Amino acid sequence: MVNEAGYTRPPKNYKFSYKRNAAKLTNNEIVDTTVVYYLHNSNYYRDSSKYKNSDHYIRFYSDGRFKMQGTKASPKVEDINDINNGIIGYYKLKGSVIKLQIYGDINGGSDQLEFGLIDEKGDLILLNENPRTNFLIGYSEDAIKRKIAKSSFFNPKRYEKFKMEGMTYETPNW
Repeated sequence: MVNEAGYTRPPKNYKFSYKRNAAKLTNNEIVDTTVVYYLHNSNYYRDSSKYKNSDHYIRFYSDGRFKMQGTKASPKVEDINDINNGIIGYYKLKGSVIKLQIYGDINGGSDQLEFGLIDEKGDLILLNENPRTNFLIGYSEDAIKRKIAKSSFFNPKRYEKFKMEGMTYETPNW
């Protein structure tokens, strides 16, 4: 299903498995819900400036939901505040490890997983591979740190905290 803004949404009866155990934040100590996490030039290839991919950001909500959206330039506050814009999902936290479950239109509608961690600066680092493609990765903080450190052909995606004036809160509708 596609909403009025042109973004894929799950059918009404779709069950996110992460919804039941989604993060419930009471402060911004690990994940900061007052900012967006911004990825400038999501070019995955190391030492390559031939290809410019679009920028994108992730906005986390305190109830375990998030949205991500691609942009051609810096994010606009009106897009960030609009819950109808972006790809949606749920996230779980265990210490500094974060797991994202994203709903997409792959295979006629399915969820995809991404995972990573919040580093000591508060930035979000996500691995480039879907954990379902390699069962040797693991979800422990040490395993994720090792995977980030050795980052083979792909760099991990580093989202930096980006404060936007005018951000407002509207309860997500998914």
